Amino acid sequence: MFEDETIDIACPKCGFKNSLLVREIEQHSETHIVCQGCHVGVKVEASEFQHRLSEINDEVEAMQVEARQSKSPKARKGDFQI
Repeated sequence: MFEDETIDIACPKCGFKNSLLVREIEQHSETHIVCQGCHVGVKVEASEFQHRLSEINDEVEAMQVEARQSKSPKARKGDFQI
């Protein structure tokens, strides 16, 4: 669902925010990037992110199911009182 979204990873050395696709974090337990600000290597451990993303996906799916179930029928002319 969020695979094509990006997140910003702040470099621990210079604070520069490096963009990373969610897809890259989902596929690997850890990802290595080179900071675009100071060119230092940054290791991104994905386990906590993957766990939280899974929780968010479950919450979104539950809301979608609830929304489909609670759709009310269209209002008709005689349904209103003035």
